[in-house]
Amino acid sequence: MNSRTALAHGHGVVSFATLRSALAHAEIRRLISAGQLRPVRRGWYAAPWADKTVVAAVASGGVCSCVSALKLAGVWVPNIGRRTHARACGAAHRARPDNDFCRQYGRPEPEDQAVDGVDVALRHAVRCLDGEGIIVVVDSIINLGLAGRDEVAHLLRQCPAEVRNLVDKCDTAESGTETMVRCRLRAHNVKLTPQVWIRGIGRVDFLVGNRLIIEVDSEEFHHNVAQFHKDRERDRIAVEKGYLVVRLTYHDIVRDWAAAEESILEIVRRRDHLRHKLHR
Repeated sequence: MNSRTALAHGHGVVSFATLRSALAHAEIRRLISAGQLRPVRRGWYAAPWADKTVVAAVASGGVCSCVSALKLAGVWVPNIGRRTHARACGAAHRARPDNDFCRQYGRPEPEDQAVDGVDVALRHAVRCLDGEGIIVVVDSIINLGLAGRDEVAHLLRQCPAEVRNLVDKCDTAESGTETMVRCRLRAHNVKLTPQVWIRGIGRVDFLVGNRLIIEVDSEEFHHNVAQFHKDRERDRIAVEKGYLVVRLTYHDIVRDWAAAEESILEIVRRRDHLRHKLHR
């Protein structure tokens, strides 16, 4: 792997060993003198454009892993706050026992790159996330085509049974918020079908019973005015056809779920979702 490729893989951070395999000492010194590389910690260097999360992980004595690495790979992850998730070998743990490094089930991996691949990152993430969070992440990995269900099951083979069994609950949801809704409603034994095509309306996120449509808006939804109006038009058509429509915002799901959940459960308790819809 050449230095440019290594920097790209590491989001701007690379080990000296990798640099040395591609460049002469004189060239490395020239890049440092020119400000094109700067030391992060012993044996690791960063380009001026390096990702701040990766720099922080390497500076802490490890490499970027767990949910931080998954997020960099485009995986939908639950809100992880400002903490940088990093992992390190045993030597780093002993040198800095106060550092909150992530761990995986099984033997630790070598630290060849500044950012772990999806496979290693996932094995660490399952120890930092709750059950719902694991399903959210795996759903996203499968939906993005980064790994199939069988591959994920193989990656997690050394995990406890309660973690491995979560793979069976995974689907190919298009967003983490869809996964959250699915998991939470199924926990109440609500039978819902994801990604249903309805004639005259199109594909809806969930259908409960005969006529309750649940739509889930993404986090970025409010920035798209055209999509806002398009979806409201779909909702109007659905109501005209006799459907009930519940549209959930990111805020509803992440910050005010209790109220949103109670509204849906009340519809189900009244059995309104089972009434026959109009045929038009």
